[in-house]
Amino acid sequence: MVEFVAAALIVSGFWVILEIGRALLREAPREEAAAQAAVLPGREYMERYAQAFWQLAESYQAMPGKKEHFGDEEVEHILAQVRERQCSQCPKEEDCWGERYYECCRQLYGCLQAVEEGREPGSRELLEFQEFCARGEELIGAMKEAFLRERVDLMWSNRLLEQRTAAGEQIQDTAELLKQMAERLYQLQGLREKDLRKLEKELKYEKIQCRNAWIFSRDEEHPEVYVTMRVTDGSSVQAKDVGGIISEVLGFRLVPARDCRLTIRREYDTFHYVTDTRYQMFCGIARMTKKGELVSGDSFAFWQGDCGQVVMSLADGMGTGAEACRESEKVIELLEQFLDAGFSRDTAMRMINSSMILQDHMRIFSTIDLCMVDLYNGSCSMVKAGACATCLKRGEELEMITCTALPAGMLQTADYETTQRQLLAGDVIIMMTDGAADALPQEQLEDLIRRVATDNAREYARRLLEQILIRRQFEARDDMTVLVGRIWEKKGENN
Repeated sequence: MVEFVAAALIVSGFWVILEIGRALLREAPREEAAAQAAVLPGREYMERYAQAFWQLAESYQAMPGKKEHFGDEEVEHILAQVRERQCSQCPKEEDCWGERYYECCRQLYGCLQAVEEGREPGSRELLEFQEFCARGEELIGAMKEAFLRERVDLMWSNRLLEQRTAAGEQIQDTAELLKQMAERLYQLQGLREKDLRKLEKELKYEKIQCRNAWIFSRDEEHPEVYVTMRVTDGSSVQAKDVGGIISEVLGFRLVPARDCRLTIRREYDTFHYVTDTRYQMFCGIARMTKKGELVSGDSFAFWQGDCGQVVMSLADGMGTGAEACRESEKVIELLEQFLDAGFSRDTAMRMINSSMILQDHMRIFSTIDLCMVDLYNGSCSMVKAGACATCLKRGEELEMITCTALPAGMLQTADYETTQRQLLAGDVIIMMTDGAADALPQEQLEDLIRRVATDNAREYARRLLEQILIRRQFEARDDMTVLVGRIWEKKGENN
């Protein structure tokens, strides 16, 4: 229990380190002369943190693994208990455990193997043991009790080892993220002198004073720009209007990032602009709670990050009601936090799985249905753990993307399946929990999906769930959730 508490404290400390790293990336553009000098120490600090976490992860990996069967130590402990409770009062103890020691051990091992395999009292090993020992029947009963106690101890020991392994995996994944963040600090560079002077001149016409500008490249195609500026009079200027000026100067289209301030005022502030995407995506949701329940056990999320990625996620907690709702909400919240913090898809899935194993009570399970769409090129990555089939609709064509992986939290190693698809403008993605997907035969459900005629994602989800309920006489035997996303290509813009 002490080791579990220590592991939990380590995991809870991850976010402190992550926030330090994110703050370094956010604050680097804010200082003018000292900003470049701060990058190198910032990278050094992040690399130190990463190295410390790597070493800590290695210490966890060096710990012994879980046991599937009893080892010599457990067997000897069982035999010692049997001898102490049964043989100590027997007049033949010295004979059995002395001159006949090896024969006694052979008989006891055979008896223990029969007990472990659940054989009946009439099995050959047990009958042979009863002939060997005058108190054989009583000794077999004592061995069964000792065996059960030792098995419970082994179960709790394995549970603790699982928690250690899960904590070690989280530490290792955090170390990798810190290493990536350290590398990104070198990617933040000031604008070329020529571009900076041109930008200052263009902004000056709008009564905006530019103090500094930086460019950050996650990759060569989609750079991001930070500009520290303020207005020189008492008015305010929309950040999106300034984005157009910056785009003309640099030669690629930029829009304000998700966390960027909306207006430029008299005080200096740093504004974050990202490369505009080729596509946009709209989402719709429709839900129905199981009959007799007040809350749904399904949870969902739809959000767009600054790197041009849209994430649709759906989770179904085991069971229904408030407990299932808490399970699925926790999964969705962790998933969004991990991805938003910069964790990769695979790392996020592993950490969610390990966080469920680290629970201090009965292990929880939840399905995970994740769809990640790159709005720059339309590529789509679907990740499923115990989730229902996802439908990809293109015109009249339907593709059902199924999953055989188990829900998150059931296995020590995260079990999930990943599917890649290329989306086209107008494609529709339909994600459902089992309450909706299993309410009708698959052929009937696919026919309903084809027949829904609307380009509005929200209306599509509503109509589809409505038609499912009509065919079920409006009786929901389980929580029903339908999540719909439709991708469109932006028109009339130079992307």
